[in-house]
Amino acid sequence: MRIAGNTKTRWVAGVVALTLCALSTHVAFARDVEYKGTEVAVYVNPGEPTQIQFPGDISGGFRRKLSTLSIDHKEGDLVVFASDGISEQGEAIIVRLKDGRSYSLRVRRANQASPRDDVVKLEDERGSIISGNEEEEPAYKEKKYDYAPPSQVAGLLREMVLASEFGKTKIQGYRVSDRYKGETVLSDGTIKATIDKIFIGPSLWGYVLDAQNLIETDQKINPAAFRLDGTRAVSANRWELTGKPLNTEQQIASRDRAKIYIVTSARKMN
Repeated sequence: MRIAGNTKTRWVAGVVALTLCALSTHVAFARDVEYKGTEVAVYVNPGEPTQIQFPGDISGGFRRKLSTLSIDHKEGDLVVFASDGISEQGEAIIVRLKDGRSYSLRVRRANQASPRDDVVKLEDERGSIISGNEEEEPAYKEKKYDYAPPSQVAGLLREMVLASEFGKTKIQGYRVSDRYKGETVLSDGTIKATIDKIFIGPSLWGYVLDAQNLIETDQKINPAAFRLDGTRAVSANRWELTGKPLNTEQQIASRDRAKIYIVTSARKMN
Protein backbone atom coordinates (compact mmCIF):
# COMPACT_ATOMS: atom_id res chain seq x y z
CA MET A 1 0.00 0.00 0.00
CA ARG A 2 1.31 3.43 -0.93
CA ILE A 3 1.29 6.26 1.57
CA ALA A 4 1.30 9.85 0.38
CA GLY A 5 4.40 11.84 1.31
CA ASN A 6 2.71 14.41 3.59
CA THR A 7 0.59 11.79 5.31
CA LYS A 8 3.62 9.57 5.91
CA THR A 9 5.61 12.50 7.28
CA ARG A 10 2.83 13.41 9.70
CA TRP A 11 2.51 9.78 10.79
CA VAL A 12 6.25 9.45 11.52
CA ALA A 13 6.30 12.77 13.38
CA GLY A 14 3.36 11.64 15.48
CA VAL A 15 5.09 8.38 16.43
CA VAL A 16 8.26 10.26 17.41
CA ALA A 17 6.29 12.76 19.49
CA LEU A 18 4.43 9.98 21.30
CA THR A 19 7.69 8.15 21.97
CA LEU A 20 9.37 11.26 23.38
CA CYS A 21 6.33 12.00 25.51
CA ALA A 22 6.37 8.49 26.95
CA LEU A 23 10.07 8.71 27.71
CA SER A 24 9.74 12.13 29.36
CA THR A 25 7.47 10.69 32.06
CA HIS A 26 10.24 8.33 33.19
CA VAL A 27 13.26 10.62 33.07
CA ALA A 28 16.16 9.38 35.21
CA PHE A 29 19.86 9.95 34.95
CA ALA A 30 23.15 8.22 35.68
CA ARG A 31 25.85 10.54 36.99
CA ASP A 32 29.56 10.19 37.72
CA VAL A 33 30.54 12.42 40.64
CA GLU A 34 34.10 13.09 41.75
CA TYR A 35 34.11 13.37 45.53
CA LYS A 36 35.86 16.55 46.72
CA GLY A 37 35.24 16.18 50.45
CA THR A 38 32.01 18.21 50.41
CA GLU A 39 28.40 17.10 50.61
CA VAL A 40 27.05 15.43 47.45
CA ALA A 41 23.41 15.94 46.44
CA VAL A 42 21.44 12.88 45.26
CA TYR A 43 17.97 13.42 43.78
CA VAL A 44 15.16 10.91 44.38
CA ASN A 45 11.45 10.44 43.84
CA PRO A 46 9.34 8.93 46.66
CA GLY A 47 8.82 5.20 46.17
CA GLU A 48 11.41 4.89 43.38
CA PRO A 49 14.88 3.39 43.92
CA THR A 50 18.10 5.29 43.38
CA GLN A 51 21.40 3.40 43.36
CA ILE A 52 24.59 4.98 44.70
CA GLN A 53 27.86 3.23 43.81
CA PHE A 54 30.91 3.73 46.07
CA PRO A 55 34.59 3.03 45.30
CA GLY A 56 34.77 0.28 47.94
CA ASP A 57 32.69 -1.98 50.17
CA ILE A 58 30.35 -0.27 52.65
CA SER A 59 30.81 -0.95 56.38
CA GLY A 60 28.07 1.30 57.82
CA GLY A 61 26.98 4.87 58.33
CA PHE A 62 24.56 7.26 59.99
CA ARG A 63 21.17 8.74 59.20
CA ARG A 64 18.51 10.68 61.08
CA LYS A 65 16.60 8.77 63.77
CA LEU A 66 13.18 9.64 62.30
CA SER A 67 14.30 9.12 58.74
CA THR A 68 12.19 9.41 55.60
CA LEU A 69 14.65 7.08 53.85
CA SER A 70 14.75 3.31 53.50
CA ILE A 71 18.29 2.12 52.77
CA ASP A 72 19.74 -1.20 51.67
CA HIS A 73 23.35 -1.95 50.79
CA LYS A 74 25.44 -4.76 49.40
CA GLU A 75 29.19 -4.56 48.95
CA GLY A 76 29.81 -1.13 47.37
CA ASP A 77 26.23 -0.34 46.31
CA LEU A 78 23.63 1.59 48.30
CA VAL A 79 19.97 1.60 47.26
CA VAL A 80 17.83 4.44 48.60
CA PHE A 81 14.02 4.64 48.74
CA ALA A 82 12.40 7.87 49.95
CA SER A 83 8.94 8.22 51.47
CA ASP A 84 6.46 10.99 50.65
CA GLY A 85 7.68 12.88 53.73
CA ILE A 86 11.02 13.86 52.19
CA SER A 87 11.31 17.58 51.51
CA GLU A 88 13.13 19.51 48.80
CA GLN A 89 15.75 20.43 51.41
CA GLY A 90 16.47 16.73 51.75
CA GLU A 91 18.02 14.54 54.41
CA ALA A 92 21.71 14.05 55.16
CA ILE A 93 23.35 10.63 55.48
CA ILE A 94 26.94 9.60 56.13
CA VAL A 95 28.37 6.43 54.56
CA ARG A 96 31.58 4.73 55.69
CA LEU A 97 33.62 2.22 53.73
CA LYS A 98 35.59 -0.73 55.07
CA ASP A 99 38.83 0.93 53.94
CA GLY A 100 38.25 3.92 56.26
CA ARG A 101 36.88 6.52 53.86
CA SER A 102 33.61 8.30 54.60
CA TYR A 103 31.17 10.27 52.45
CA SER A 104 28.57 12.92 53.24
CA LEU A 105 25.46 12.83 51.05
CA ARG A 106 22.22 14.79 51.00
CA VAL A 107 19.25 12.94 49.55
CA ARG A 108 16.86 15.50 48.10
CA ARG A 109 13.46 15.36 46.41
CA ALA A 110 13.84 15.58 42.63
CA ASN A 111 12.33 18.52 40.77
CA GLN A 112 12.12 19.85 37.23
CA ALA A 113 15.57 21.43 37.41
CA SER A 114 17.14 18.35 39.06
CA PRO A 115 15.47 15.13 37.83
CA ARG A 116 15.68 11.84 39.71
CA ASP A 117 19.04 10.10 39.71
CA ASP A 118 18.86 6.52 38.52
CA VAL A 119 22.48 5.73 39.36
CA VAL A 120 25.11 7.93 41.03
CA LYS A 121 28.68 6.67 40.85
CA LEU A 122 31.14 8.26 43.27
CA GLU A 123 34.76 8.52 42.21
CA ASP A 124 37.43 9.23 44.82
CA GLU A 125 41.10 9.88 44.19
CA ARG A 126 42.01 9.64 47.89
CA GLY A 127 42.38 5.87 47.75
CA SER A 128 42.13 3.60 50.77
CA ILE A 129 42.96 5.16 54.13
CA ILE A 130 44.11 1.78 55.47
CA SER A 131 47.77 1.11 54.72
CA GLY A 132 48.55 -1.83 52.48
CA ASN A 133 51.42 -2.93 54.77
CA GLU A 134 50.82 -1.87 58.37
CA GLU A 135 54.15 -3.28 59.64
CA GLU A 136 56.22 -0.98 57.44
CA GLU A 137 54.59 2.20 58.77
CA PRO A 138 53.41 2.47 62.40
CA ALA A 139 49.84 3.62 62.93
CA TYR A 140 50.98 6.68 64.88
CA LYS A 141 53.33 7.98 62.20
CA GLU A 142 52.06 11.02 60.28
CA LYS A 143 48.50 10.12 61.18
CA LYS A 144 46.00 12.68 59.96
CA TYR A 145 42.41 13.15 61.06
CA ASP A 146 39.68 14.39 58.77
CA TYR A 147 37.82 15.90 61.74
CA ALA A 148 38.65 17.52 65.08
CA PRO A 149 38.56 15.10 68.05
CA PRO A 150 35.70 15.31 70.61
CA SER A 151 38.04 17.00 73.10
CA GLN A 152 37.86 20.13 70.93
CA VAL A 153 34.80 22.37 70.51
CA ALA A 154 34.31 21.65 66.80
CA GLY A 155 34.74 17.92 67.35
CA LEU A 156 32.19 17.81 70.18
CA LEU A 157 29.65 19.72 68.08
CA ARG A 158 30.05 17.22 65.25
CA GLU A 159 29.71 14.24 67.61
CA MET A 160 26.56 15.68 69.18
CA VAL A 161 24.98 16.05 65.73
CA LEU A 162 25.80 12.41 64.95
CA ALA A 163 24.37 11.29 68.29
CA SER A 164 21.12 13.28 68.19
CA GLU A 165 20.29 13.20 64.46
CA PHE A 166 22.00 10.07 63.14
CA GLY A 167 21.70 7.62 66.06
CA LYS A 168 25.33 7.36 67.20
CA THR A 169 25.21 5.70 70.61
CA LYS A 170 28.10 7.34 72.48
CA ILE A 171 30.83 9.99 72.34
CA GLN A 172 34.29 8.91 73.37
CA GLY A 173 35.38 10.56 76.63
CA TYR A 174 31.87 11.75 77.55
CA ARG A 175 29.01 10.39 79.60
CA VAL A 176 25.45 11.24 78.69
CA SER A 177 22.95 12.53 81.24
CA ASP A 178 19.16 12.39 80.80
CA ARG A 179 18.57 13.80 84.28
CA TYR A 180 17.13 17.08 83.02
CA LYS A 181 15.45 15.71 79.86
CA GLY A 182 12.29 17.68 79.03
CA GLU A 183 13.13 20.59 81.33
CA THR A 184 12.23 23.95 79.78
CA VAL A 185 15.12 26.39 79.40
CA LEU A 186 13.36 28.99 77.22
CA SER A 187 9.69 29.83 76.75
CA ASP A 188 8.97 33.42 75.71
CA GLY A 189 5.67 32.86 73.92
CA THR A 190 7.31 32.58 70.50
CA ILE A 191 9.88 29.80 70.97
CA LYS A 192 10.01 26.96 73.48
CA ALA A 193 13.24 25.06 74.09
CA THR A 194 13.69 21.98 76.28
CA ILE A 195 16.70 19.86 77.20
CA ASP A 196 17.18 16.61 75.30
CA LYS A 197 20.62 15.42 76.48
CA ILE A 198 23.72 16.69 78.25
CA PHE A 199 27.15 15.29 77.37
CA ILE A 200 29.58 15.63 80.27
CA GLY A 201 33.33 15.58 79.67
CA PRO A 202 36.46 16.51 81.62
CA SER A 203 36.94 19.93 79.97
CA LEU A 204 33.77 20.49 77.90
CA TRP A 205 30.05 19.97 78.33
CA GLY A 206 27.60 19.66 75.45
CA TYR A 207 23.90 20.48 75.61
CA VAL A 208 21.34 19.28 73.05
CA LEU A 209 18.08 21.25 73.08
CA ASP A 210 14.78 20.77 71.24
CA ALA A 211 13.38 24.11 70.01
CA GLN A 212 9.86 24.66 68.63
CA ASN A 213 8.14 27.63 67.00
CA LEU A 214 4.98 28.54 68.94
CA ILE A 215 3.58 31.10 66.50
CA GLU A 216 2.02 30.82 63.04
CA THR A 217 4.62 32.89 61.19
CA ASP A 218 8.21 32.05 60.28
CA GLN A 219 10.95 33.31 62.58
CA LYS A 220 14.72 33.12 62.95
CA ILE A 221 16.48 31.72 65.99
CA ASN A 222 18.67 34.15 67.92
CA PRO A 223 21.85 32.29 69.02
CA ALA A 224 22.37 34.83 71.83
CA ALA A 225 19.20 33.54 73.52
CA PHE A 226 20.95 30.22 74.16
CA ARG A 227 24.22 31.45 75.66
CA LEU A 228 25.04 29.89 79.05
CA ASP A 229 27.87 30.57 81.48
CA GLY A 230 31.14 29.54 79.85
CA THR A 231 29.60 29.11 76.40
CA ARG A 232 32.19 28.25 73.73
CA ALA A 233 29.89 27.68 70.74
CA VAL A 234 26.22 27.57 69.70
CA SER A 235 25.03 25.69 66.63
CA ALA A 236 21.76 24.39 65.18
CA ASN A 237 20.53 22.12 62.41
CA ARG A 238 18.48 25.10 61.15
CA TRP A 239 18.33 28.76 62.14
CA GLU A 240 14.94 29.62 60.62
CA LEU A 241 11.72 27.95 61.78
CA THR A 242 8.53 27.83 59.77
CA GLY A 243 5.19 28.64 61.38
CA LYS A 244 3.13 26.04 63.25
CA PRO A 245 2.29 23.18 60.84
CA LEU A 246 -1.11 23.34 59.16
CA ASN A 247 -1.20 19.88 57.56
CA THR A 248 0.27 16.38 57.86
CA GLU A 249 3.03 17.01 55.31
CA GLN A 250 4.28 20.03 57.26
CA GLN A 251 4.16 18.04 60.49
CA ILE A 252 6.30 15.29 58.96
CA ALA A 253 8.79 17.83 57.57
CA SER A 254 9.18 19.31 61.12
CA ARG A 255 10.51 22.59 59.76
CA ASP A 256 8.97 24.34 62.77
CA ARG A 257 11.44 22.53 65.04
CA ALA A 258 15.21 22.58 65.42
CA LYS A 259 18.03 20.99 67.35
CA ILE A 260 20.20 23.49 69.23
CA TYR A 261 23.76 22.48 70.20
CA ILE A 262 25.64 24.34 72.93
CA VAL A 263 29.24 23.67 74.03
CA THR A 264 30.42 25.16 77.31
CA SER A 265 33.45 24.85 79.54
CA ALA A 266 33.09 22.04 82.08
CA ARG A 267 31.07 23.00 85.16
CA LYS A 268 31.52 21.87 88.75
CA MET A 269 29.22 19.07 89.75
CA ASN A 270 26.97 19.85 92.72
